[in-house]
Amino acid sequence: MTTQEAAVESLISWWQLAGVEDWCADQPVNWLEAPPAALKLAPRVKPALTPANAPQPGNAPVPGHTPAATPAPPFPATLEALHERLRRTDDLPGTHYGQMRALPHGALQAPLMIISDCPDEDDLASGTILSGSTGTLLRNMLSAIGIDVAACYRASLSVTRPPSGRLPAGDLPQLADLMRSHIALAAPDNLLILGTAASEALVAQPIAGARAHLHEFNHDGGRKVLVATYHPRTLLRRPHCKRPAWDDLQLLLKEGTW
Repeated sequence: MTTQEAAVESLISWWQLAGVEDWCADQPVNWLEAPPAALKLAPRVKPALTPANAPQPGNAPVPGHTPAATPAPPFPATLEALHERLRRTDDLPGTHYGQMRALPHGALQAPLMIISDCPDEDDLASGTILSGSTGTLLRNMLSAIGIDVAACYRASLSVTRPPSGRLPAGDLPQLADLMRSHIALAAPDNLLILGTAASEALVAQPIAGARAHLHEFNHDGGRKVLVATYHPRTLLRRPHCKRPAWDDLQLLLKEGTW
C-alpha cells in the first residue's frame, strides 16, 4: 500500500469511528454551496400550569376582603356539660397544654368558689385541682375561719399545666372568658382568687395590687363578692406572706355573703 493509499485508509477509518457509515454517495455534493434557508417555525406556547389551590374563575378573592374565621364552639350551657368537655375534649381554653388534667369539683351554688391558675404536679397526679400540699394548706387556712373546703367549689383557669408552670399572658383573655361562663354556671355566693395569673385574668390586676381590697364581680347581671390573695404554693415558698393572706381571708369572711 502506497503512502497516499494509507492516508486515505486512515481518513476513512477516522470517519467510521466518528459514526459516519456512508462515506460516499451516488451523486456528487458541492460542499461549497450555501445551505438552504432554515424553515421558520412558530414558537410553541406551553400551557400554564394551574396550582391545585389557585382560585378558579368565579371564585377569585375580592380585594380587601378577609374570609371569616371559623367560629369557636360555644361554651357549654350547663355545669355538667362543661365538666364533660373539660374532661374529654381539647377545644376549650386551657385544655391543650398537656395530656394530664386536674378537673374542677364541688357542689353547685356553693358558698365559696376558689379559683386557681393551673394545676400543680400533685393536682395532675390526683386528677383534681388544689390537692396535695397546696390543698392541705388551703384547707387548714379556711378551716381556721370556719369554712369547710369540702363545701367549696374549686376550679382553675386551665385544667392542664404548661411545661413552664405559668400560663402564657396572651392566653389569659380567653381563659378569663371561659372562667366567667364557668362562674355563671357554678353560681357560687362568693369568690376567692388565688395568685397573680387568676387575679390578672379576672380583676385585671396583679396580686400585689388586687389583694387587701374587696372586689365586685359582675357577670350576666349577677354580683358576687370577690377577694384575691396569694396562692398556697407561694405561701409554702414564702412563709412571711401567710400573715397578709390571713388578713385577706378575714376580709372575705367579714364582707362576703354567707
